[in-house]
Order: sequence, then structure tokens, then C-alpha cells
Amino acid sequence: MSLANKYRPQTFDTVIWQTHITDILKAQMKSDQKIHHNYLLFGPRGTGKTTAARLLAKALNCLDPKDGNACNECGNCQVINRWTSLDYIEIDAASHTWVDNIREEILDKVPYPPTQLKKKIYVIDEVHMLSKWAFNALLKTIEEPRDNVCFILATTEIHKVPDTIISRCQVFNFKKVWENEMTEHLKEICKKENLNFEQEALSIISKISEWCVRDAVKYIDQISILWDITQEHVSKFLGVASESIIRNFFRLIKDENRKDIFDEIDRIYQSGIDLHQFAKQSLIYIDHNLESDIDFLLKVSESFSEIISSIRYYPYPAIVYKIVFNKHLWKKSETAIPVKEADVEIKNENINTEEKKIDIENKGVVNESIKTEVIKVESPSIAVVEKESKLDNSNSRDSIRDNVLSKISKISLQQNLKWNFIIEAIEWNIVNAIVINKMTKILLDNEENYRMLENAFTSVLWVHTKIEINFENKESYFARKMF
Repeated sequence: MSLANKYRPQTFDTVIWQTHITDILKAQMKSDQKIHHNYLLFGPRGTGKTTAARLLAKALNCLDPKDGNACNECGNCQVINRWTSLDYIEIDAASHTWVDNIREEILDKVPYPPTQLKKKIYVIDEVHMLSKWAFNALLKTIEEPRDNVCFILATTEIHKVPDTIISRCQVFNFKKVWENEMTEHLKEICKKENLNFEQEALSIISKISEWCVRDAVKYIDQISILWDITQEHVSKFLGVASESIIRNFFRLIKDENRKDIFDEIDRIYQSGIDLHQFAKQSLIYIDHNLESDIDFLLKVSESFSEIISSIRYYPYPAIVYKIVFNKHLWKKSETAIPVKEADVEIKNENINTEEKKIDIENKGVVNESIKTEVIKVESPSIAVVEKESKLDNSNSRDSIRDNVLSKISKISLQQNLKWNFIIEAIEWNIVNAIVINKMTKILLDNEENYRMLENAFTSVLWVHTKIEINFENKESYFARKMF
């Protein structure tokens, strides 16, 4: 028998970290007056929803309950434990999605009284998988159930369950198990199994399981063949990294040495660590240590999030890390505009200065089809810039916008700007733009995104640029342009 089944809770008292639920259920079992006909249990995977449903089924039918818990010794408890009663039915909604399944499994059988137990129990797991028509068929039965029938619904995605179903159930929210509680639970299992263990190894397992009890116990079961639960074994057999490896990798990122970062990625990969799992571990590390260096860690978290979303499409995962962190380092260097002496002029070598002479004092233009801007920037670190720009027609503005977008490294920002960012005018070093989508406006309200766009304009226009952004409803904008 697997450890997950062997140590599955058999009473409400042995369910970990869900006392806010088990205390209520125990109190209800002590008072027949408070028992409800329908229960809806929701929460993340591996937190005890299905286990609690079975415990509730036993407690409702137990012939000798003890302090709200099932005795696990009477005939009713035994037949539920062995799944040998026709009155206890577990249905997996993922494989019984359609209305015909609900009619055959439930609606046609509900009118008949229980043959062995006190109450007929229907446990529907992953209930959100039922079709709309199946929910509608179930609704009337749940709304007015018989006294000898109880429905227990379980789901990880309550937002997919219709409100009409939710409103007819008592709803209980299962929470993720905290690391300390999970580690203590694993420690108890190791002691009962006579396994040697390291506290740090159990802590790593708690984290990589994402506080899912079932997964954590499964990992213990997997490594227990060696009798020693150590960091080395956890890393070797589960492909996970110790915290010291993660900490060292973050130090290299902060030092911004591209060669050292790439070499470390290769070492991590060659040591057998799963790079997808490493990215998830790194995000957990960031969450636990965010306050120590909030700006740096938040920026790095974006890189790891991009890695997680991309890594499954690459047969060689190390290259994903290198691509993403190369962009991370490029963005670091991008934020600073090259500094030169204040009296240096940056000139476009493609412009024939003999053909385009400018009288700066009179602000005259020899060739009226070409406007040449001479801009003095207040900051002494920014040079005086001469820039040819044809800004009077929309084609030029579109061309500038396309060049700017090509320099945006963040794909989500680039795509939003492509469809929803419109240049209205460019006057000297001021870009007037309109955003016609609220999500794009929210993205640009983020200072980092705004700076990235500002730097892109500066690179294209050869002048330190400021962007003035106005929001306008898409329908209003196009209606205004039509008339």
C-alpha cells in the first residue's frame, strides 16, 4: 500500500490544517438538527477535500460516533471503508460529464431508500466538470432532497460551479497547508516508517509539493526505498535544488556577469536538476525572501515567470534560461542612456550637412520638406542632438511606432502597444499618444513599462523623449476620426 493511502486520515481530528472546517463538521455531527443536505468542498488539490467527503459520509452513517468522529469499527463505517455498500456512491464528474450520466447514476436511483446505511451518500468529485445540462438536471434534486439523501460535492475550481448550485450548499474553503505544518506531518510519517531524515530535506519536499499533502507524501514514498530522506537524495531522485544552489544563482544574477550565469545554468542542468522545477522553486524562494530585496526580486520573478511559460516548448531547457536572462541583463544596461560630455553633438552620419544647412539663430529651414530639430536637454549628461524627422504625415508616425515596438523586449507589452497605442503627434522631444484599451493603459501606468517605452522612443528619435499618454475609449476614438 502506498504511504498516501496508508496515512490517509480516518477521522476529522487527523486532517491537518483544516480545523476551521473539521470543527464545524464535528459540531454538526453531534447535533442531528444542524446536519445539512448538501455540502460543497472547494480548494487547491491535495488539501483533503475528497478525504473530508468520505469522513463526512462515515460520520453521517456511523452507529457509534465519538465526539463527532466516525468510530471506524461499526458495520456502516466498515462497508464505506471497503466501498461495498450500494448506498455510498462516489462519482468522478470528469468521466461522468453528461446529463445521461447524472440521470443514470443519480436521478433514477435517488427515489429509492437506502438499503443498508442510514443515509444514501453521493460524493461528486471535480463537480465543476459537469456540463450545463447535467447541472440543470441535478439542480431540482439538490434543491429539495429527501431526508435520507446527502450530496457532497468537491471541486478545485468553484468559479465554474453555477451560483444556483452553490446557493443550495453549505460551502467550505480548504486552504493550502503551511510549510511548518506539512514538514511536521512528514516527520511523523518518517518516524512511523523508521526512516532517517534531514529536516531541510523535508522542508524542500514541502515546498516543491506546493503544499499539496498528497504530493508531499508521494515524494517521501518515492525516496523511502533508500531509507534516508536527505537533501542529496531529494535532489537526485526528484530533480530539485537545495536552497544554497538557488541562493548562489540569485547572487550571480545580481552581479550581472553573463558568463558566470550561463556557466551556472549549465552546471545546474548537468547535475540532473529539473529546470522547470528549479524555476518554480526560485519563485517560492522569492516569495519567502521578498522583503530582503524587493525591487531586485520582483524583477527577477518576471524572468522566472517567463521561463515557466516558455520552457515546455523547448527540447533543450537550458537555452530558455539563457535567452530570458540575456534579455534581463540587456534591460539592465538599457535603462541608462549613454553619457558623453555636454558639449558633444551626436550627428546622423547619413545626413549631408552641406545640403541641409540651418540658421539656428533665425530658426530658418533651407529645405522646407525637411525639419531638423536642435534640442537642448537640461541634463548635462545628455548631448545636444541633431535629428532629421518627417513627422507631418501619419505614415512617418506609423514607421516610428513600428521601430519603437521592435525595441520593446517584453512580448506582452509589445503586443498590447501594437494594437492599442496610437501616436497623435511628435513635437520636439514630446510624444503625444492615445491609448484605446484599458489593459494597455494599466500596463503603461507601471513605471518599468513606461521607462521601457520611453527608452525605445529615445533610441529611435535620437533625443531624450517624454511621452504624454491620454486614454480614450476605442469606439469614441474611431468615431471621432470618421467625422
